[in-house]
Amino acid sequence: MRSFCLTAILAVRQAIAGLLVSGTARKVLDTAGIVREACYRHLTGNRSRCSGVYLYMRAAISLLLALSSATYAAEAPRYLRSIWQRWDASDSVCAGLASAPVRTGITRIIDGSDRDQLSSEVKLETCFKGKSPISSPVRVVGYSVMASKDVHGGYIYSGPPTGFIRKGRNLLFLRQTVNPGEFEVAVPIYETAIRLADSRSLYPNDMSATSVRFALTREFEAALAQFDGNDVSDIDRILDLLGNADGIAELSRFSKSAPLPIQRDLAVALLTHDQVDYEPLAISLLIDASALAWKRANAAGALGEHGTERALSHLRQVASEPSTTDDLKSLHVWALSASQRLECRLTQQR
Repeated sequence: MRSFCLTAILAVRQAIAGLLVSGTARKVLDTAGIVREACYRHLTGNRSRCSGVYLYMRAAISLLLALSSATYAAEAPRYLRSIWQRWDASDSVCAGLASAPVRTGITRIIDGSDRDQLSSEVKLETCFKGKSPISSPVRVVGYSVMASKDVHGGYIYSGPPTGFIRKGRNLLFLRQTVNPGEFEVAVPIYETAIRLADSRSLYPNDMSATSVRFALTREFEAALAQFDGNDVSDIDRILDLLGNADGIAELSRFSKSAPLPIQRDLAVALLTHDQVDYEPLAISLLIDASALAWKRANAAGALGEHGTERALSHLRQVASEPSTTDDLKSLHVWALSASQRLECRLTQQR
């Protein structure tokens, strides 16, 4: 039986690989968090104009900037998946309202490749780490994954999420530069900023650890309420922020007052953490033909790994339904794979 299960699952995985070009499969993989994570030690390297009688200070700063620029170019930036990794890599962590990013015309070598410098004006609202700047807005700079001069009709990229700052409210992880009114994102090229809901949530902020966790939880829950239709990553952010035990308790609490679509997404996340009481809600998402196919596929994956025998017939049903679109084809492959995994697990438990 074990050999048959493994053969069947491998066959389905090959079918999934053939469907990765579809948006559904990519979103399922993104939700599963298949991204390598590592730590990154950041060195600032901004150019600075110094004036005054203290010429030795100008020389010292110039030397430090030259060294840091060389090191910046030599060391490969590392994507920081965890909020707390980004926190540790930052001088300041703040929520702020950002303007649309623009290219400054400056190109810089980072990790052996030319990168365009990007800039955004940010009105900082609340700082959870570090001192709030005396003046606001501030200038925040970062770098693109490729220089525009090297892009001819597009390019292919494979790797961790890239990005700078989105227009609107963001949670920003920043490093101070020699200019008090200018910051760099904690890690160039790769995504560190987290988009927030359009309106600030209500919370006190005394910068204590408890206050920070409470405030960011409220921000992520508000973002989930606004963006749930196409992005459920704020659920993982809450678990990352609070840890599994406190995160599960908070998601369970939030679920009681959330709209049904969000309740179902929360149920899928909670089921993946062995909260079997949420299986019925996950099943209801799986069999809802009006729900987005990638969300139904997420439910199938959770049920395949953590569901009980009552989920088996529903997975088989979805896997056997007609496939009229690429998204549905991908969903049916995921449901078939999940049903086989669940069947194998149940057989081994008998």
